[in-house]
Amino acid sequence: MKRLFIETSKGQLHARFHAGDSAYAALPPLVMLHAAPGSALMLANLQLRFKQRTLAIDLPGMGDSDSLPMAADNAEPTIGDFTGMIEEAVSKTFKEPIDVYGTLSGVRVALEIANRQSVRVRRVVLDGIGIPKPEQLDELLADYAPEFVPDINGNHLMNTFQLCRDQYLFYPWYARDADHRRPTGLPSATALHTKVMESLKSAAAFRPLIRAAFRYNCATALAALKQPALITADGSAVRADLPVLEFPPAEPLTCPPDLLDKRAARISAFLDS
Repeated sequence: MKRLFIETSKGQLHARFHAGDSAYAALPPLVMLHAAPGSALMLANLQLRFKQRTLAIDLPGMGDSDSLPMAADNAEPTIGDFTGMIEEAVSKTFKEPIDVYGTLSGVRVALEIANRQSVRVRRVVLDGIGIPKPEQLDELLADYAPEFVPDINGNHLMNTFQLCRDQYLFYPWYARDADHRRPTGLPSATALHTKVMESLKSAAAFRPLIRAAFRYNCATALAALKQPALITADGSAVRADLPVLEFPPAEPLTCPPDLLDKRAARISAFLDS
């Protein structure tokens, strides 16, 4: 795995490049876009399982990537704003068509890239679309990504740890009761530490990215998608014509290796076909 920085007109984006297997060099490169909070490091365990070239990018303001410049009118950024910086980086890195993979927040950017076609996209993998219910939207916009304010006593460190921990236990993470309990348990202490450290680097950009992601109209974008796509079950109500990834969404950082092998094989079969 090689780490690199890609210069754009709005700042640098950090990425992780894996050359894959030379026998698969004819396949388009796969651009991978992560969920928030966190960074492309969250995708590394899955990225290393693909035989084609892969480029996993820290979204603007996430991980080691520069944040989006502040808008002149102080308007909140949209998914289109995040996408523009990613598109520029991809265009500088690859001249041929690409495949694109996104999960959760990254799904929105993947859809935008595919539908805009300023970067030529061959195939799309939407792994965990996560379309919020309309009645939940105002609450999620207000509460899911709290303002990040460093505190002289270090309370912001514990708050970030609790948010990351409770994302594994509840949805939404702040609804800590039996009705909102997720069927999964906690990951290992090492994996949780990694998630927390990457989330701390991304903390200031978490709120604007999540608010942009929740506001993004996934259903409309999914309906407009023209490329072959592999989707998770929560997108099938919009596009029943597309093949479904049979396995539930799973964060590669914490996914059991045997399940990750199966997910990678299914995605690879789609991209190779």
